[in-house]
Amino acid sequence: MAVITLLLFLLPFHLHLFKGADSSCPKSFDCGKYNLTFPFTKADDPGCGLFTVDGCDTPYPVTNLGGGGLGFAILDYNSSEPNKMFIGDYQLGVQLRNRSCFAFMNQSMLRSPSVSFSFSPNLTLFPCLTDPTDRSRFDDDFVNYSMIDCLTPVYYKIPATNDSPPEGCSLVQLPLNSSGKSDDLFSMITSNFTLEWNVSDECLSCFDAGGLCLTENNNRFYCKRSAGNQLKKILLATLIPGFALLACIIFTFLFTRMKRAKEKQEHDRDIELFLKNNGNLAPLRYKHSTIKKMTNSFSKNLGRGGFGSVYKGQFPDGRLMAVKVLNESNGNNGEDFMNEVASISRTSHVNIVALLGFCFEGSKRALIYDFMPNGSLEKFIGNNVSSSQESGLGWEKLFEIALGIARGLEYLHQGCNTRILHLDIKPQNILLDKDMNPRISDFGLAKLCPNRSSIVSMTVARGTIGYIAPEVFSRNFGEVSYKSDVYSYGMLILEMAGGKGSIDPRDADCSSEIYFPHYLYKQLEMNAKRDGDLCGAINEEDKSQHVKRNLIIVGLWCIQTNPKDRPSMTRVVEMLEGKTGTLEVPPKPYLNSPPRSPQSFTTFESV
Repeated sequence: MAVITLLLFLLPFHLHLFKGADSSCPKSFDCGKYNLTFPFTKADDPGCGLFTVDGCDTPYPVTNLGGGGLGFAILDYNSSEPNKMFIGDYQLGVQLRNRSCFAFMNQSMLRSPSVSFSFSPNLTLFPCLTDPTDRSRFDDDFVNYSMIDCLTPVYYKIPATNDSPPEGCSLVQLPLNSSGKSDDLFSMITSNFTLEWNVSDECLSCFDAGGLCLTENNNRFYCKRSAGNQLKKILLATLIPGFALLACIIFTFLFTRMKRAKEKQEHDRDIELFLKNNGNLAPLRYKHSTIKKMTNSFSKNLGRGGFGSVYKGQFPDGRLMAVKVLNESNGNNGEDFMNEVASISRTSHVNIVALLGFCFEGSKRALIYDFMPNGSLEKFIGNNVSSSQESGLGWEKLFEIALGIARGLEYLHQGCNTRILHLDIKPQNILLDKDMNPRISDFGLAKLCPNRSSIVSMTVARGTIGYIAPEVFSRNFGEVSYKSDVYSYGMLILEMAGGKGSIDPRDADCSSEIYFPHYLYKQLEMNAKRDGDLCGAINEEDKSQHVKRNLIIVGLWCIQTNPKDRPSMTRVVEMLEGKTGTLEVPPKPYLNSPPRSPQSFTTFESV
């Protein structure tokens, strides 16, 4: 009798192990002032829907609709119309405000056999892959169409058309702002629009039966049913009491315990094998309790980001440390942790952060680095300071920092046994030690190139808007390679040269992506017209102006649209060190649109 009582007590917990969407998932859930239903689900319960919703405690919850990127903000929702929602596309909003041609190159919402999306009114655009000087072959296909001048021509027509794109062109549909000016494509498109969706009958039936709606490689619908959920249905349907039911519970309970123990052993073996294959890392491994003690229970927070939080700590010998504690909710089973350890453990360079230790205890993951008292480069450049002198950085120090970053990247691309692509070079990821020497940090998005290959495959875009190379957004511009890091470096040193902080206030309505490279190139052209020589436009006796000029020219070479036209980091180091003679000014980048009349911002800007 005692055994039966114990088993009956364990029965609810046993069934909980096999929960399915039809038993444990709520029909609806509250998210702030909205009551949402399938296909949406809370971020902490992703198995109960197709699209997670986060930030329910904020005025504008965010859902990514399965497409990655920066997500969509829920601006309004009426439960009386359960298949409609007023949303804001943050990434599209940034691109429209920046008047960036990337707004017309892709669409970030998921397309799958489980659910379809629509929005009205919409505008149909046809980006066509061609050289800017060879557009005549599309004259017959786009009669009476309007065109915007991007890297590739983009055609459109009002009202929207359902024409199929000709060969060499793709079709993109974006939400139309009916109040926008018909002569300005950027003001005709809006990032705030009403989205409608329709979940397929197959997916609804699958969800009601406790399954998960998935998509096979051939883009066909697939319903994954839980074996545990099916077992529960059988048990509840038969209603056979007695010893047979108890025996099944005992067997399943023991089997689950044994399976979990075996999986844990296999996972631990994988971790140990990983550590063994990535060098002698055993002395660097710390217990979580030790790290907690060295950081005084994580009391001194240095900053937060999408990866987690960074805390200040101290080794027993008094040396300071920075501890990056990775988020437990990233959902990648420690891939970001493994990625960073695998990358940094292969490096040893004065301009690369050094991994001093790590912790891996189940869900508790942390990385230990040298403490950088001067923080990141971000607070010393750009709009964060009025000038380099006011921040304590003269042009000589800025040049040393730019050269140090270049040498660090050259080492990652050429000096390691395995080529490493960082893929997230930006001011926030450049740390400065006590002597203001740069250290490249945050390898969470890095890619290792087997056999020192130059090209890597990527399923989603990686990096930060404003520093991402064009080919990372769209393969129409080329393959992702170490040249993608060169582009990000170019944008970084242009910003260091004062590109974003020295703009004429009359150009304030232009986007940073428009005026940043083009404004600098325009200044070189104006100086050349004044002095008669583009390369000698700046007084050579003024050392600060000479440094600024060289940084600008090298930066413009690095951000060439075609990856093949960009120099390698070895070449960049030679250019900065003056080993290549007089620097030649590169061709003007032609990816961005020319400046236009001031645009009216959407209400989503305040979100």
